[in-house]
Amino acid sequence: MKIAILGWGSLIWQPKDLKFNKEIGWQNDGPMLPIEFARISKDSRLTLVITPEGTEVQTLFAVSKYETREEAVLDLAVREGSGRNSIGYYDKSKNVFSHNVFFKQNIIDWINTNDFDAVIWTNLGENWDIKNEKGEIIRTINSDNRIDYLKELKGDKNVLAEEYIRKTPEQIRTKYRGLIEEELNWKPINK
Repeated sequence: MKIAILGWGSLIWQPKDLKFNKEIGWQNDGPMLPIEFARISKDSRLTLVITPEGTEVQTLFAVSKYETREEAVLDLAVREGSGRNSIGYYDKSKNVFSHNVFFKQNIIDWINTNDFDAVIWTNLGENWDIKNEKGEIIRTINSDNRIDYLKELKGDKNVLAEEYIRKTPEQIRTKYRGLIEEELNWKPINK
């Protein structure tokens, strides 16, 4: 089984121990998906997720070193520090999706033009809750205030947030990326 791993954020520049074909690396002609900076992560970064409110952008993909979907999903879940339920997949031979997703046709159209048997991706949703060290919600921000949220970050949290946005592949040109670049001058970092 040949499995594609989709990426659009830190997975690209910080794959950690993810097992993928590094000789081929990340290819920039993955499926078009609606992506946006719409998730406050545990370390306060504003990260990219698939969302109906996102901008359709061309994602990236890599080839998993694993030959079974279960192993590839587990590998991505470990890299993401999440459970298997936060990893989405489409199995072409069975014509089955792991989750009920609104972007099914984008995945099907893309996989039908490639020689992959399956495709996997991080399937985390929007999150606007700011939590303390114990995981308790201390505040929820309005999605319209995401740039103000970034402006409020101090110290390490500010640096991590800026790094994430600036290292995001240049082809991930979302609506809010443009606004963040304009307001905060967090332009892409070229390799």
